Parts: sequence; C-alpha cells; structure tokens
Amino acid sequence: MPHASALTPSLPLFGPHAERYRLSTPHTPRAPKIARDFLVTLIGVQYPGLVEPGTLCMSEVVTNAIRHTRSPRIVIEVSIGDERVLVRVHDNRPCPLPAPKQHRHEGFENGRGLALVEAHAARWGITFFGGFSPRSKAVWFELQETAEERGAGAIRPDLP
Repeated sequence: MPHASALTPSLPLFGPHAERYRLSTPHTPRAPKIARDFLVTLIGVQYPGLVEPGTLCMSEVVTNAIRHTRSPRIVIEVSIGDERVLVRVHDNRPCPLPAPKQHRHEGFENGRGLALVEAHAARWGITFFGGFSPRSKAVWFELQETAEERGAGAIRPDLP
C-alpha cells in the first residue's frame, strides 16, 4: 500500500549495480514533458509496466515544482534497481507543497497531484536538505513491479 514519508528514501541502498541518472532542467513549462521523456528512455524497455504510473507521478511532481517554486533549475534523479525505480525531484523551496484548502472533487483540474502520486507509487515522500534551516527539498517516489508485471515481459520457454 502506498504511503507518504518524510524519511529519505533508500536511494543509496539500491546496491552497487544500481543505475543512477541525473537531469537538470530549467524552470520552464516544458520541464514536465522533458522529465517524462527522460524517465521513459530510462525504464521503458526494462520496466514497461512502470512507464504509465511513472510518467504520471513524474508529471505531477515536476509540475508542482514548476508551479509552486521559483527554482531556476529542477533536478531529477532516477535510480534503477532490481524490480524498483526511485525518482527524486529537487527544487530550492524548503517547505512542503501547499495542501488543498478544501476537499477537492474528482472533476477539479487542480489540487490532485499528490493524491495521484499516492495512488500510483509504492512509496513517496519529501526530504528536506539543510538541517534546522532547510534550503531545499526533494519530493520522491518509488515504483515497484508487481509479480504480474514481471511475468508479462518474461520469455516463456514452455510456449512454441
């Protein structure tokens, strides 16, 4: 079950064979598409079942960074391990994203981003950097393949 956490995700714990990538994009309306394309390039072949939830989460988190901060650059880090992918989106606003002031109806266009991340990520959270005087943060989410997704792309030796 997905859950939010303020703890730092297990980025360094993916092991010595994890693949790690970093993208820095300017604060521009094109940043969410650039970030989605980056993620698809990295995971599309190895984890096709994670592409849809991953691009949805990426789009929401990067859009929030663009909409709610003035960071000149948005930095995206992706770590790919066995059966899971971790994405961190860094900006220079050290406070959490604004929470909706009222209950949002499903038909509303705005205010549902983190609810979508909650629904599609295995885990997600916010990490603050700078100790007692935070200077920046990263909103992160982790994607994990299910057993069904792992088997969907597997080679089946029992088939002709």
